[in-house]
Amino acid sequence: MTIGSAAGLAAINYTIIHNPIVFVFVMSLFLHEFGHYFIARKYGANADLPYFIPLFPLNIGITRIRNLKPKHIPAVSIAGPMFASMFLIFFIMFNSIYRLFAFMPLFLILAFEIILNYFGSDGKKYRKYNLQTV
Repeated sequence: MTIGSAAGLAAINYTIIHNPIVFVFVMSLFLHEFGHYFIARKYGANADLPYFIPLFPLNIGITRIRNLKPKHIPAVSIAGPMFASMFLIFFIMFNSIYRLFAFMPLFLILAFEIILNYFGSDGKKYRKYNLQTV
């Protein structure tokens, strides 16, 4: 279901936008959700595989996590944006060598990943916890 919903997300967005940058965006969302999933599993939580809902232009990824200890919530929360941001930084470096895409859309995806996740709905949680003690 995870791969199918991610493929559907990419297909619907590509049909609307007609630009291959959609696949980079979908991959960053995919890695974002799997960041939450893998770190939650690492800490022993019961996490379901993520699935994706294509609501253009707002695409949603959902990873249900149960039985997570409160002390591990900050690490699981920050893992998604960190996985996606690392992918985007490496992709921007790769793109600077091979020039596959224009720089600005990649930079905007990275900026939105950082800004919307850090300052967005859960930004207070990220700033409130000291992640070095987790």
